[in-house]
Amino acid sequence: MGTTSTPTADVEEVCNYVDALLFARSEIAKPRGLPISVSLLNAAHAILMRGVRGAKKQPGSIRTSQNWIGGSRPGNAAFVPPPHLKLSNLLTSLEKYIHSPDQLPPIVRAGLVHVQFETIHPYLDGNGRIGRLLITLLLEHWGLLSQPLLYISLYLKQNQDEYYRRLASVRKTGDWEGWTGFFLTAVIETANEAVTMISNLFSLVTQDRGRVLAHSTMSVAAIRLFEQLPKHPIITTAAVMKLLEISKPTAGRAIDTLVEVGVLVETTGKKRDRTYIYKNYLDCLN
Repeated sequence: MGTTSTPTADVEEVCNYVDALLFARSEIAKPRGLPISVSLLNAAHAILMRGVRGAKKQPGSIRTSQNWIGGSRPGNAAFVPPPHLKLSNLLTSLEKYIHSPDQLPPIVRAGLVHVQFETIHPYLDGNGRIGRLLITLLLEHWGLLSQPLLYISLYLKQNQDEYYRRLASVRKTGDWEGWTGFFLTAVIETANEAVTMISNLFSLVTQDRGRVLAHSTMSVAAIRLFEQLPKHPIITTAAVMKLLEISKPTAGRAIDTLVEVGVLVETTGKKRDRTYIYKNYLDCLN
């Protein structure tokens, strides 16, 4: 690690999640793009697993072997998902449910789809991340949100024991009501926190923009880079060159300006191939 306490691996996972979400939303919005489907989730999964934990476990592909949760083998595992030979039929049924009419409120349906997806557990790794991304896509697809502003991942992490217990209760005793109550509470809590976080992020970006504009080495490139940071909070010189279509010296000066202002923090401690993060922004998200 370098000069920050934010784990680079965690930041990369967050960036991959954002990239996967943006990809999925763009596909759904295209007239001939992929709908919410196994094909879309596979493509998003490949992006999600890029260069992070699980990157070597068949990214973008439905598993072709048995997996399990907890324990050292299926025989002593806490949960054993369906055999891989049954995945095709199970995922087809889930797709049909997503695109079929239903009298249940969409928010409840999103919770039910999440349970079923996590129970199928179609990937060797990354099922939780894709399962949470699926919730976000469904809330927008079914018209509950116009933008993907609701992420219940933090609530599920903070209440992980109950989350797993509720999933297990559905699988063992069919307690869908208990799960639904838990899921709706998660949505309420997350919505309230999202309002506060959006306000905090807006204030932070506004203050930091003022600092950049007032700095003695302020440049057009530095300002352009700053405006991209909320979408790209982890950067390298090469990434900035590509993002802004500028030369290496110009990119380096823009990064140096944002480091001097205190917006960017270098994380590797290296003299070359450095990585920078918009630390305060990520801390707010965390």
